[in-house]
Amino acid sequence: MKIKLIRKIKQRIRDISNVWSVAGIRNVYVMAILPHFGSKSTRDIRRERKQQAILHYLQTNYQNLILKYTQKEEIPPASNQAPIWVCWWQGENAMPPIVQSCFQSLCSHAGNHPVHLITQENTSKYVTIPDYILRKVQEGKISFTHFSDILRMCLLYEHGGLWIDATVYVSQPIPEKVFQEPLFTVASHIATDNVSQGRWTGFILGSYPKGILCSFAREVFFNYWKQENRLLDYFLIDYVIDTAYQNLPSVKQQLNNISISHTRLFDMEEMLNLSYDEKHFSQLCQQQTFHKLSYKRIHFLLTTEGQPTLYKKLVTHSS
Repeated sequence: MKIKLIRKIKQRIRDISNVWSVAGIRNVYVMAILPHFGSKSTRDIRRERKQQAILHYLQTNYQNLILKYTQKEEIPPASNQAPIWVCWWQGENAMPPIVQSCFQSLCSHAGNHPVHLITQENTSKYVTIPDYILRKVQEGKISFTHFSDILRMCLLYEHGGLWIDATVYVSQPIPEKVFQEPLFTVASHIATDNVSQGRWTGFILGSYPKGILCSFAREVFFNYWKQENRLLDYFLIDYVIDTAYQNLPSVKQQLNNISISHTRLFDMEEMLNLSYDEKHFSQLCQQQTFHKLSYKRIHFLLTTEGQPTLYKKLVTHSS
């Protein structure tokens, strides 16, 4: 209990320090202090004030890029061999069992679309990222989590295709319409505290080369890290996407055109430690294509009653 409290306090201090460094002392209260203190009844209001403050910061500081990308974009013809991108920095052999299962499920359902596994060894083969960003990654100023946000925008900008996080399990052939849309993501509209409000997800994102959203986000990230050494917010990618949504008409239209789907996006993760039920598992797999899992949570092969779990089914089936 004490360890968790100490970690939370340290994280709050880091949040304050990061906001102070990037957005200045006048934003510390609303961005880093206000969201965590106060009554439960005002929680939503406090969170919204923080989100609006971050969006205002981005809109103000990247107004030149907003103006640059306001124009309507040209939509090229769809490719039936558009690439699929997934990243595990240490390589396939270092994947935890649940990630191996997800990766194999992706490869099994990719159809004619080539699956490219991005690793530390081959990144430069596929994408160009400024040296100052790579240097800040090595120095620990940019976490790998955020670097992967930069990486996906760069890959989609240069090559197009579909980015899928390594912890997404794919239970059906990926529909071809995913690759035919100028912008694709999962719009579950699941209630969330995140600024996305379920309108998109950064861990499943598709585009054609040089699409406006990926072009805008890529350039914002490049400009941001040219000036800064700290991350303003853990969910910066979502704030950048929302900035595009609020200010770029074509992005807003494309995101609004995405149908609500995957309303059980996280259900499989909650089932992993339960006794394997083939009927329920099959129903979930047939209901939607993508399922977001986690390699950070503790999973068990057997229940406390000694029954095989869904986790065991997934990891032994893929081995």
